[in-house]
Amino acid sequence: MTFPMKKTKIILFFFLIIVLTTYCKKDKIETDPRKAFLGKWELIEMGNWPQMDPVNQPNGYKEYMPDSILREYDYNTGNVFIKKYWIDSLLNVSSTNGGSPALLFQYKFEFYDNKLRLDVTNFYMLYTTSIYKRF
Repeated sequence: MTFPMKKTKIILFFFLIIVLTTYCKKDKIETDPRKAFLGKWELIEMGNWPQMDPVNQPNGYKEYMPDSILREYDYNTGNVFIKKYWIDSLLNVSSTNGGSPALLFQYKFEFYDNKLRLDVTNFYMLYTTSIYKRF
Protein backbone atom coordinates (compact mmCIF):
# COMPACT_ATOMS: atom_id res chain seq x y z
CA MET A 1 0.00 0.00 0.00
CA THR A 2 1.45 3.35 -0.99
CA PHE A 3 0.57 6.69 0.51
CA PRO A 4 0.46 9.83 -1.52
CA MET A 5 3.49 12.03 -0.84
CA LYS A 6 1.39 14.72 0.91
CA LYS A 7 -0.02 12.25 3.48
CA THR A 8 3.43 10.79 4.12
CA LYS A 9 4.84 14.25 4.85
CA ILE A 10 1.97 15.03 7.23
CA ILE A 11 2.43 11.74 9.09
CA LEU A 12 6.19 12.31 9.36
CA PHE A 13 5.62 15.89 10.53
CA PHE A 14 3.28 14.79 13.36
CA PHE A 15 5.60 11.94 14.30
CA LEU A 16 8.50 14.39 14.51
CA ILE A 17 6.45 16.78 16.69
CA ILE A 18 5.52 13.95 19.09
CA VAL A 19 9.12 12.72 19.33
CA LEU A 20 10.51 16.22 19.91
CA THR A 21 7.96 17.18 22.56
CA THR A 22 8.52 14.01 24.57
CA TYR A 23 12.30 14.08 24.13
CA CYS A 24 12.71 17.78 24.94
CA LYS A 25 10.55 17.79 28.06
CA LYS A 26 12.57 18.88 31.04
CA ASP A 27 11.79 18.33 34.67
CA LYS A 28 9.40 20.94 35.91
CA ILE A 29 11.32 23.66 37.69
CA GLU A 30 9.71 24.63 40.96
CA THR A 31 8.96 28.35 41.00
CA ASP A 32 7.32 28.66 44.43
CA PRO A 33 10.23 29.48 46.77
CA ARG A 34 8.41 27.89 49.71
CA LYS A 35 8.75 24.57 47.90
CA ALA A 36 12.01 25.21 46.05
CA PHE A 37 13.92 25.76 49.31
CA LEU A 38 12.91 22.40 50.78
CA GLY A 39 15.68 19.87 51.16
CA LYS A 40 19.38 19.75 51.95
CA TRP A 41 21.85 22.30 50.63
CA GLU A 42 25.64 22.21 50.86
CA LEU A 43 27.85 25.30 50.52
CA ILE A 44 29.99 25.17 47.35
CA GLU A 45 31.08 28.82 46.85
CA MET A 46 31.37 31.96 48.92
CA GLY A 47 32.57 35.49 48.36
CA ASN A 48 31.33 38.86 47.25
CA TRP A 49 29.45 38.53 44.00
CA PRO A 50 30.80 38.17 41.33
CA GLN A 51 34.17 37.32 42.92
CA MET A 52 33.44 33.88 44.31
CA ASP A 53 35.79 31.25 45.74
CA PRO A 54 35.08 27.50 45.75
CA VAL A 55 34.59 25.75 49.07
CA ASN A 56 36.82 22.68 48.88
CA GLN A 57 35.49 20.91 51.95
CA PRO A 58 32.04 21.97 53.21
CA ASN A 59 31.70 21.96 57.00
CA GLY A 60 28.02 21.00 56.99
CA TYR A 61 24.69 21.42 55.31
CA LYS A 62 21.44 23.33 55.71
CA GLU A 63 18.13 21.52 55.57
CA TYR A 64 14.99 23.55 54.99
CA MET A 65 11.99 21.66 56.39
CA PRO A 66 8.34 22.15 55.32
CA ASP A 67 7.37 23.40 58.81
CA SER A 68 9.62 26.52 58.52
CA ILE A 69 12.43 24.92 60.51
CA LEU A 70 16.00 25.26 59.27
CA ARG A 71 18.38 22.57 60.50
CA GLU A 72 22.08 23.32 60.19
CA TYR A 73 24.24 20.21 60.55
CA ASP A 74 27.97 20.46 61.37
CA TYR A 75 30.02 17.58 59.88
CA ASN A 76 32.90 17.98 62.35
CA THR A 77 30.95 17.98 65.60
CA GLY A 78 27.71 16.28 64.58
CA ASN A 79 25.80 19.17 66.17
CA VAL A 80 22.50 20.30 64.73
CA PHE A 81 21.43 23.92 65.10
CA ILE A 82 17.74 24.70 64.77
CA LYS A 83 16.54 28.01 63.36
CA LYS A 84 13.27 29.41 62.09
CA TYR A 85 12.86 30.66 58.52
CA TRP A 86 10.14 32.34 56.52
CA ILE A 87 9.87 33.71 53.02
CA ASP A 88 8.26 36.92 51.86
CA SER A 89 10.16 38.79 49.15
CA LEU A 90 13.32 37.74 51.04
CA LEU A 91 14.48 34.65 52.89
CA ASN A 92 14.39 35.49 56.61
CA VAL A 93 16.35 33.28 59.02
CA SER A 94 16.05 33.80 62.74
CA SER A 95 18.11 32.19 65.47
CA THR A 96 16.56 32.22 68.91
CA ASN A 97 17.79 32.90 72.39
CA GLY A 98 15.47 31.38 74.97
CA GLY A 99 12.46 31.57 72.66
CA SER A 100 12.90 35.18 71.55
CA PRO A 101 14.68 36.09 68.31
CA ALA A 102 18.37 36.84 68.83
CA LEU A 103 19.42 37.57 65.24
CA LEU A 104 17.47 37.99 62.05
CA PHE A 105 19.34 37.51 58.78
CA GLN A 106 17.68 38.54 55.56
CA TYR A 107 18.77 37.23 52.18
CA LYS A 108 17.91 37.88 48.56
CA PHE A 109 17.73 34.49 46.88
CA GLU A 110 18.02 33.06 43.39
CA PHE A 111 17.65 29.47 42.17
CA TYR A 112 19.49 28.23 39.08
CA ASP A 113 20.86 24.88 37.83
CA ASN A 114 19.96 23.08 41.08
CA LYS A 115 21.86 25.76 42.99
CA LEU A 116 20.82 28.44 45.45
CA ARG A 117 22.45 31.86 45.65
CA LEU A 118 21.97 33.81 48.90
CA ASP A 119 23.00 37.46 49.30
CA VAL A 120 22.89 38.95 52.81
CA THR A 121 20.90 42.21 52.77
CA ASN A 122 20.82 43.44 56.36
CA PHE A 123 24.36 42.90 57.74
CA TYR A 124 27.81 43.82 56.54
CA MET A 125 29.84 40.63 56.45
CA LEU A 126 33.24 39.57 55.15
CA TYR A 127 31.45 37.43 52.53
CA THR A 128 28.01 38.57 51.45
CA THR A 129 27.22 35.87 48.87
CA SER A 130 26.93 32.12 49.37
CA ILE A 131 26.12 29.52 46.73
CA TYR A 132 24.68 26.16 47.75
CA LYS A 133 24.07 23.00 45.78
CA ARG A 134 21.14 20.69 46.50
CA PHE A 135 22.09 17.16 47.49
